[in-house]
Amino acid sequence: MLFNVIPRSRYLDILAEGQEGIVTFPTYIPGSYVIRELERNIIEIEGVRMSKNKFYVKSKFKYRIYTLSKDQREAISTRDYLFINPASVFPFQDINEKYCVQIETSWNIITPLKKEGNFYCGENYHEFADSPIEASPFLKEIKIDDLHSISTIDEIDISAIRKIVEEADKIIKPKEKYIFFFRRSDKNYGGIEHKNSSAIVVSWERKDLSELFAHEYFHRLNVKTLIPKDLVHNYEREIYTDLLWFAEGFTDYMALLISLRAGLDTPEEALRGILSSLYKLTFPGAKIMSLAESSYTTWIKYYRQDENFLNSSISYYNGGLSLAFYVDIKLTKNGKRIDEIFKRLPNRYSFSDIQGVLDKLGFYESDLVYSPARKILDSIKEEISLEFMDKDKPYYGIMLDNNKIRFVEDNSPADNAGLLPDDQIVAVNGINKPLEVKDEVNLTVLREGRLKDVKISSGRNPGHALRAKIDGKIAETIFGKNEVKAEYTSSIL
Repeated sequence: MLFNVIPRSRYLDILAEGQEGIVTFPTYIPGSYVIRELERNIIEIEGVRMSKNKFYVKSKFKYRIYTLSKDQREAISTRDYLFINPASVFPFQDINEKYCVQIETSWNIITPLKKEGNFYCGENYHEFADSPIEASPFLKEIKIDDLHSISTIDEIDISAIRKIVEEADKIIKPKEKYIFFFRRSDKNYGGIEHKNSSAIVVSWERKDLSELFAHEYFHRLNVKTLIPKDLVHNYEREIYTDLLWFAEGFTDYMALLISLRAGLDTPEEALRGILSSLYKLTFPGAKIMSLAESSYTTWIKYYRQDENFLNSSISYYNGGLSLAFYVDIKLTKNGKRIDEIFKRLPNRYSFSDIQGVLDKLGFYESDLVYSPARKILDSIKEEISLEFMDKDKPYYGIMLDNNKIRFVEDNSPADNAGLLPDDQIVAVNGINKPLEVKDEVNLTVLREGRLKDVKISSGRNPGHALRAKIDGKIAETIFGKNEVKAEYTSSIL
């Protein structure tokens, strides 16, 4: 298919050419496991709607699409800037045919798509959809080295990114060019991986970019080269794999290691980053859900987190990073490192492949993937000095945001007292003041416009805040220091 794009402020006008028949607009973006209903942005189209995202069209047809998403997983078009994640804008017919796009602009255009005359092309829809397009009169391409560059309209210090690339490439060993698309915005949107690029959007306030860049870049190997066998995108319906803990969580751990090895994180910062993931395994959801199940439920849980997430679920990012740390500890004791896993996996891998590699490296606890994730935390406690700083101390079991309850831990004193998420605490013992943990207090809360009095007595904290100390071979091998200490405090009251 061919697409001719005329950018306008907030819209794209597109002339498409293909075969007469049905075109399909994607409903989700690969790498972001949530149905986004991208077809919702179609304003008008020359064709007959057959379903929410399918249209019967002639061989040539026009359509207009609304494009004002600051999220790099979609598209934005303004008077001086254009960014397109192709799956959010362009439909497909035969996935295996060639797809090309022409942008009607005199602006600078940067994309990993191959330039053919005035068109930018992918050999099939998978390649086409996996190749962002950025354009602006202010767009510049900053060279990192012969294979890597940054496409941006903003300023960025590339020295740290160069160190990330140099360290990661010791494992990845790339042969093709790679583009980091980077933009500042009014909030953090994180990153999204592509085979030969990544797109990263962060707030103006965010300074530390090393682990984010390292994470998205390591996806070049883990997810884009080494791919779960069952992760085959259809662009319309949810696809399921029980391996996101490896695809994302192990990538998170490798990003941390890469930043550490590049000298961009201190050993203490790296250990604190690990504790931040272990912290999430101290909540009730980790006693219920396994890493494998968290991978399956990403479509309804992780990307749609509600106020009860920590009671019912875990993140495969946090759980996967925690397991990767445990694997690295055990392999280190055997004289090996976690890097070796990525050198031995086939390009299309299953759990059995991962288990087989781990067995050969001397790690025999792969069944942790199918056990409640709390067992990973318990296993790590047997290997390093890890303690709960707040265990058995008085607590209520709530998280607050400006005196509004955001989370109530199951079976906590707050839960037993009947407090609910979104309750606004307006008085403590009749006085408008911050809540502190006491043996017993009387709260006045605002709930659905009604004032309610709630008596709550403190209970014993099951333990959330963490302190770790690692020394000897593990500290020296993983952290490059003979002893490393770190703490991670809890936000639960």
